[in-house]
Amino acid sequence: MDDAPPPAVKPAARFSAPDPEACETMKDVRAGVDEIDRMLVALITRRQGYMDAAARIKPTRAVVRDEARIQQVLDNVKAEAEKHGLSWSIAEPVWRELMERCIAHEFEVWDRTRT
Repeated sequence: MDDAPPPAVKPAARFSAPDPEACETMKDVRAGVDEIDRMLVALITRRQGYMDAAARIKPTRAVVRDEARIQQVLDNVKAEAEKHGLSWSIAEPVWRELMERCIAHEFEVWDRTRT
């Protein structure tokens, strides 16, 4: 990873792919999935930038992993998932893995910037 800051993510004004309910072909479905994937990459890149910032700000390696914060994030995501109708059986493992990978990244950045 280079040291350049991640680009700012600008929310899409609207989706260009058809809404799921309006899809009539697999081409429509795939266009929607590909569009969402592009957005997710941009959002996860920005999230990674916050992990870089956390690694820079946290004073000791011992505070990189924060179990209370992990639970708080899961609670926040569960509430948001319920609000939007996202299945928790999809959301929970995705966020758990995302957080584990982000924590591992934060450890790497913390170590790299301190040695």
